[in-house]
Amino acid sequence: MAEGDGDQQELRELVDFLSDKRDNVRQMALSLVVGLTGSPEGMEKLSGAPDLLPALLRLVPDRDAEVSRNALTALVNISQGADAVSRLLELRAIHRLMDFLQEGACPHHDLLAMLLANLTAPQAGTDALLQVRDGSTAGLYLAVLLRRFLDSAGAQPDAFEHVALVLTNATRSRAARELLLEPGRGVAAALAAQLAGDRGLVRRRGCAAALRNLSFSAAADGTLERLVADAGVLTAMLEPLCGWEAPKEGDSVVRESLAEALMMLAETEAGRKALWGVRAPEMLKKGYELEEDAGVCLAMECMAQLFLQDGLQAEDGVPEAGRPELLGSAG
Repeated sequence: MAEGDGDQQELRELVDFLSDKRDNVRQMALSLVVGLTGSPEGMEKLSGAPDLLPALLRLVPDRDAEVSRNALTALVNISQGADAVSRLLELRAIHRLMDFLQEGACPHHDLLAMLLANLTAPQAGTDALLQVRDGSTAGLYLAVLLRRFLDSAGAQPDAFEHVALVLTNATRSRAARELLLEPGRGVAAALAAQLAGDRGLVRRRGCAAALRNLSFSAAADGTLERLVADAGVLTAMLEPLCGWEAPKEGDSVVRESLAEALMMLAETEAGRKALWGVRAPEMLKKGYELEEDAGVCLAMECMAQLFLQDGLQAEDGVPEAGRPELLGSAG
């Protein structure tokens, strides 16, 4: 038997063991799979097992908690590859994971959220999460995740923190932005509250990026007035950037997302009016004096020009070179 044939036979046997009725056999097989996902060579080897991903998905709600956790660990590692994500989406992985979450069939919410973040990195994954073709249930999964994310704020360990990355990915879609900014939901205020310094870095980065995406096309989406109507949201975005009353945000990624969000709001007349109302120019002046990150400084300088030329700026506002693109999570 050729060496390649032997490897394929070993893989088939390994996948078969994942379906064994004995807990210890499934666990041993999973340990081998998880080990292989820890190296590029191992991942390449596993790519030759077409039945592996369906087998791992079946184990997510396994009665043995350790089996379930290892299955999710393997899926999180494997789903860092684009081909694996495409295959998992074909298997309706997002729908199945959300069913497991809602049914209480999987206790490992941290890994489940990480896997959802990986799966929503491509547009097809975001569409699946938003259930864009499901009519009356469209947006339900996103609403469920958002509620779990907000309800768990401040918990330690923070099992749902990676939902922040799912929100970053989802808000690249106009459908998600319109849903989150529907009147009365208060989502922008809830996301802005996650920018507080006592929240974890994953939460702060994800929520800052989501707010940035919400601001990106607010005028075109028809959501601008809703976004800037709450002075508290604008203040909560300015405070970590400028360090006006609370300490300045220490992470430059968070600061840059917030600076770009505010810059895009400042490009609009309604946005500038709202920002003037919360003393944004004064706050930004203080923040700029202490800022060292080049990307953050650029966004602040663009805002300063807009405020200085208010009512006189060119029709296209900030030069195109100064405009960023929608953010997504790398998973």
